[in-house]
Amino acid sequence: MKRALAFALLFAVPVFAIDTDCPEITQLGALYQLRSLMARGTTSEYDVQRFIDGRIDELREPLRDGGHRWIRWVRPASGGPVFKREHSVMAVHGDGSRDRIEGSAPHAFSASVVVPRKRSLIRENNPAWVGVLEVTWEIDGRPTTRQETINQWMNPGTSRTIDFAIADRAHATADVATAEKHVKQALVEIHLRQAVAEDDPANPAYPTIRALQRIRENPDPPVVDAEIAALETSIFPGTDSLPLLTILADLRYADELMRSSKPEEQEKGSKLLKETLRRLR
Repeated sequence: MKRALAFALLFAVPVFAIDTDCPEITQLGALYQLRSLMARGTTSEYDVQRFIDGRIDELREPLRDGGHRWIRWVRPASGGPVFKREHSVMAVHGDGSRDRIEGSAPHAFSASVVVPRKRSLIRENNPAWVGVLEVTWEIDGRPTTRQETINQWMNPGTSRTIDFAIADRAHATADVATAEKHVKQALVEIHLRQAVAEDDPANPAYPTIRALQRIRENPDPPVVDAEIAALETSIFPGTDSLPLLTILADLRYADELMRSSKPEEQEKGSKLLKETLRRLR
């Protein structure tokens, strides 16, 4: 049994694991590296995920000032992250005072002043008076400021929004007040809706990243073997890819069964061993 495991491990060692000018070879090298890691009996799922995350980060090409060369920011089709800043209004409308609410967020593309329907799960909100919503955003170091004069009461469940291009960073402010009877009982929020990062398909390593992401979602031996088989067949037409990780997992399981004190499990393990060794011939 030990010889069978050693034989399978020998084939699980990567033939190469270097980057080249050929994206397919780069991808195959990354998959061989991953297969070699997973072939070790002490490798955990965390180890696999950490390797994949590190390899993907390298393939995206980190920049010195932060971010990555091959990451782009896009508006989500729906939903997406929203930075929120809450404020319980204390200023009283009519006495000349104003509260100032503000918030900042990276990669934002819109800013809103919002009077939510509720100020808690069980408490209803109250109207707030909103003066000016102002947003300053930066794109490639160039700041732009835009103001929208509202100067009116906003009821719970309403909002006003300023849209702009996806910015490196945006800062929004609004001056607010409420009725004297609603002091600390009127909630106003600043919302900065943010873009989401996605891999740039123009990256030569894009197929490798996608393959590694698929494996990260389901890091099982058959998944890795299937990715390798598809790529080997594409690069070397007519070749038969051996599912080495799956075979190794079956050999280990057969060994576990054969060590059992139950005769039926020993027989099952012996049968699995014979079937698995047949696939290595």
